[in-house]
Amino acid sequence: MSSTRTLWIPLTLALGTMVSCATVKKITPDIPLPSFSTLKKITNILPGMPGSDSASAEDPQVPFNARGTLGYGHSLRLHVYEGARSPKRIFNGVVMVDEQGIIQLGQAGSARVGGVSLPKAADTIAATFRVGMALGRTVTVHVLSVEDTPVVSIRGDVMSDEFIPAWEDMTLEQAVRVSGGRKIGSTNHGIYLIREGVRRYFSSIEQANEEEPEPGDIIELSPDI
Repeated sequence: MSSTRTLWIPLTLALGTMVSCATVKKITPDIPLPSFSTLKKITNILPGMPGSDSASAEDPQVPFNARGTLGYGHSLRLHVYEGARSPKRIFNGVVMVDEQGIIQLGQAGSARVGGVSLPKAADTIAATFRVGMALGRTVTVHVLSVEDTPVVSIRGDVMSDEFIPAWEDMTLEQAVRVSGGRKIGSTNHGIYLIREGVRRYFSSIEQANEEEPEPGDIIELSPDI
């Protein structure tokens, strides 16, 4: 087994067992870990943001599995942008899934996300803003964290869209590998990094490694370039 493959086994296993807490967390301590096993500190990346993903005093702390489904008590830290050119932030806040599986999105209304995966929830949230606020431009939903677990999104020309925890010193290439890589037989190589509504194109994954993913980033593998 190569050293690269050995590096990924602990991280991949951890995605299914991640639980929430308000402090920096490590994966199972009895497994040898690479240096990026420490989650990013979201308050360091976004000064002035709340110290924890809590929508109210009654918001419970519940376990979060990045590859599972959302349910009652899960709290999501969201940034939502309108437009692809000069995007405008139209929502910024922490929302909690209530007992009916619904989150409140301000002027956009409410969205039912209980029982679905995080990628599907992000799509539902985007649709809610488009319809609820009668928006004609592109809507981009950035999920920065869930239950104090910072995450990044991988979508597009991949085996399946998903979210993974955001690790210190993680590269875009590592994020893509953890998600399973491009679809079988794909010959495409272009990658977009979407941060705070702004899209940046890279012609190869090696070029993309110049940027370190941050919580809320969307890594979109081009399906046609």
